[in-house]
Amino acid sequence: MAPASRSGSGRFTTGTSCVAAGSDTPGQGRKPRRRASFDGLPGRTYVEEKSARRRAVPARSAAIPDTGLILIIGDDPACAAELQEVVEAGGYAVTTAAGSAFAIDAVMRVSPDLVMVDPSISGVHPSTFIRDLKANPRTQDTPVILIANADDPTSRALGLEAGDDLISRPFDPREVLARVERQVTVSKVRMALRESEAKFRSVMESAIDAIISADARGRIRSWNTAAAALFGYTEDEVIGRPLELIIPPTYRQQHRTGVDRVSGGGETHVIGKTVELSGLRANGTEFPVELSLATWFLDDSRYYTGIIRDISERKQAEEKFRSVTESAIDAIISADHSGEIISWNKAATRILGYTEDEVVGHRLEMIIPPRFHEAHRAGMARFTATGEAHVIGKTVELAAIHRSGEELPIELSLSTWTVRDTRYYTGIIRDIRERKRAEDALRTSEAELRERTEELGRKNDALVETLARLNEMQDQLVIQEKMASLGKLSAGMAHEINNPAASAQRGAAQLRAAFTRLDRIHRRLCAVGLTPPQHAEIDRLDTLIVDRALRPAELNAVTRSDREEQLEEWLEELDGEVAGDVAASLVSLGFTTEDLERLRSTFDDAAMPTVVEWVGFTYTVHSLFSEIAVGTSRIVELVKALKTYTYMDQAPVRETDVREGLDNTLIILHNKLKKGVTVVREYEEALPRIQAFASELNQVWTNIVDNAVDAMNGEGRIVVRAFHRDPWVVVQIENDGPVIPREVRSQIFDPFFTTKGPGEGTGLGLNISRSIVVQKHHGEIDVTSRPGQTCFEVRLPVDYTPPEL
Repeated sequence: MAPASRSGSGRFTTGTSCVAAGSDTPGQGRKPRRRASFDGLPGRTYVEEKSARRRAVPARSAAIPDTGLILIIGDDPACAAELQEVVEAGGYAVTTAAGSAFAIDAVMRVSPDLVMVDPSISGVHPSTFIRDLKANPRTQDTPVILIANADDPTSRALGLEAGDDLISRPFDPREVLARVERQVTVSKVRMALRESEAKFRSVMESAIDAIISADARGRIRSWNTAAAALFGYTEDEVIGRPLELIIPPTYRQQHRTGVDRVSGGGETHVIGKTVELSGLRANGTEFPVELSLATWFLDDSRYYTGIIRDISERKQAEEKFRSVTESAIDAIISADHSGEIISWNKAATRILGYTEDEVVGHRLEMIIPPRFHEAHRAGMARFTATGEAHVIGKTVELAAIHRSGEELPIELSLSTWTVRDTRYYTGIIRDIRERKRAEDALRTSEAELRERTEELGRKNDALVETLARLNEMQDQLVIQEKMASLGKLSAGMAHEINNPAASAQRGAAQLRAAFTRLDRIHRRLCAVGLTPPQHAEIDRLDTLIVDRALRPAELNAVTRSDREEQLEEWLEELDGEVAGDVAASLVSLGFTTEDLERLRSTFDDAAMPTVVEWVGFTYTVHSLFSEIAVGTSRIVELVKALKTYTYMDQAPVRETDVREGLDNTLIILHNKLKKGVTVVREYEEALPRIQAFASELNQVWTNIVDNAVDAMNGEGRIVVRAFHRDPWVVVQIENDGPVIPREVRSQIFDPFFTTKGPGEGTGLGLNISRSIVVQKHHGEIDVTSRPGQTCFEVRLPVDYTPPEL
């Protein structure tokens, strides 16, 4: 049923008829419409509306180069019908609207490619209508053709002055189609230009680097947000001003010379390259930048676009690296992928005798003994081709040639790094002549050491017996620690399960009462005798209720209160008995008084109270079903997590995904975490599974997470990571609690060591964790700590299977 609207003498319709739509047919229980209803496309941009509407336009005729949507506005049905027939014959889609103050709304609603206006429209003067159309940002690019009688010079003058084009009656079809095609083409070109400009602006504004364009005279033509942040000038402050504004004085003459040279057809020194220069901020400070410059042409005019990046931090890092290498006691030498030396520190001069100027630019073979030259070249070629390295990432003993020709023993640690896809190598070289002499002296004392070892062996036998007794005592303490931990976990799980169980129980009780009420309402609704359209509306409401019960309307407290008050007032006028019972449910469903008015247009006043009450209690029933489902699902999740956490009825050693154990541990500890701890999970997607004592690893995660929560006093952030770093599966549990002092870190894994107060800890949790990781799984566990970041790292071997105990 199409809505109709009236305003004064003007009328508005959609479709292809010039005849105004009338009011609803009387005698069918309908109330008259009280206001216009324009079913536009809220929330869409002008460009999106255009795209959506164009998808609905019929396929264009093969004989027409392009089609579009034409809106004809006027109060002469015969004129509109005649013009519509001509335009549709040309393959265009046509919609019409009667003239009124709502004509602008009609244009915005259908977003046509062209508007054709009869100057005899009522309710608004054509010149006023065209002026308002051009002043509206959403319609300013829509072309307008004015329809005039051939013998009416006033309307013809108006069309030439106010509109984009003019057609005369009687209509010449060829002339009409020619003018329509020209204006539709103009409309689409404007649309394409607007979309292109929007995309370009989006790219500019989303870039993290400054992007600046200038003309051939060096005047700034575009300036993005990143440029404003980098240089301190707004776009309005720089557009049209010379580029020298952001160039330090020492480089300005060089800049002018380069622009003149390139503009005159000379060679370029920086276009198409990335160079390091200096920039000038609005506050007068200079800073290092990296510039990538390109040139382009528009209508034979040259323009330049530069992408500028602040490299202050990189320069500082380079200076820091330089200071580190120069203060190092070991030689630090870097070379490029061809083996040519690019850096040489003072320690390298002290150890190998060459100065920096003597070696930079020369090949590494000058400090490598000749017998190793071939192996050196083969190793670099192999690593470049296959990535296979024999010494990179390791520390090896080799030999080097001193400037004097002497061969000396060295220890080499070699690493590789890349910059812009270019590989470089850095070696740290230590002179081990003194160590070699010490090793020789050590070998001479081996006989004495063996004698003392035998003596220590005898003493060790006496200690073994003592250690066995200590181990027995420690086993008992370990059992006590596990039981205490189990008690804490059980208490937390009981609390976690109790909450959803109580929620489900409460929801079931409320559901019983709601079902009883809904049953009575349903019988009354059946007695009303609904028509087929009313049945269809009931079905639509039922579908909406099921969907909204799962996703209720999200409203703040103030908005919810205001809507409930508005609905209660509306319902009081309808039937005071249902207002207080269903207002809250209708608000959660997303209903407003406008929705109730729409219902009232479908159901009469006798049926309306029952329908509203049915809607409210049906939503209540579905909401209670959702609440019970959430509660019971939470109980199932907790029981499943607890069973998986303990790995009941499974072999002690099994194939394990450490991510599952971490997730189950966090679920088990949820009662402790939820009070103020935020947990962030960072898991590698392709994490390999390992053979492990899964339940004992869960005890490790529990000890570390529990200690982290205690250290943060129950408030802070915990980051749990799991990733593959060959040959390990690595788990990192990081918290932002206080730093662990250095003297405590050296004892943190010792048995019975604790920083907690008496009765709060046994000092065995981390000791047991280390035993599980190191002894049972042949893994490693470490801790690092600095202010605001303490991280426990557990490394478990991928290719190791613990033996069954």
